[in-house]
Amino acid sequence: MTGPVRLRPAQQRAVTLWLTAHTAGEVAREVGVTERTLRRWRGQPAFVDAVRLAARDEHRDATAGLLAAQRRAVRVLADALDDPSPYVRLRAAVTLLDHGRHAAGDDVDERLSRVEEVLAGWHDETPCADSPPLRTA
Repeated sequence: MTGPVRLRPAQQRAVTLWLTAHTAGEVAREVGVTERTLRRWRGQPAFVDAVRLAARDEHRDATAGLLAAQRRAVRVLADALDDPSPYVRLRAAVTLLDHGRHAAGDDVDERLSRVEEVLAGWHDETPCADSPPLRTA
C-alpha cells in the first residue's frame, strides 16, 4: 500500500475552495487555472480522495459544532417552558418532546445494531451444548 499522494499547492488550494465555492469556474479563477485543468484534476484519484477527505473533515467539524450547541439549545427550550406566552410554551414543549423521542429512537437503533453484530458473530460460531436453540420464523 502506498502513502498519500502529495498535491501541488494549487491543487491543495482547489480542494479547500471546492468545499466553499459555488461553481467550478469560481474555483478555477481563484486558483489561477482553467476550468479544463480543474476538470483534469477532478479525474485524478489523488485529487478526488483529497476532496473526499476534506469534505469528511468539514462534516466532522460541523457535527461537533452542532453537538456542542445542543446543551445550550435544550436550556433555551427548557427556559421557554416558563415563558408567559402559551404559544411559546407549547412550541417549546412540542419541540422538546419531539427531539426527545428521536433521541430515544437513536438509542434503540444503536442497541439493535449491537445486538445484530453479536448475533452475526454468534452465527459463525459452533453453538454450545447449553445454548438455547435458534427459532426461525
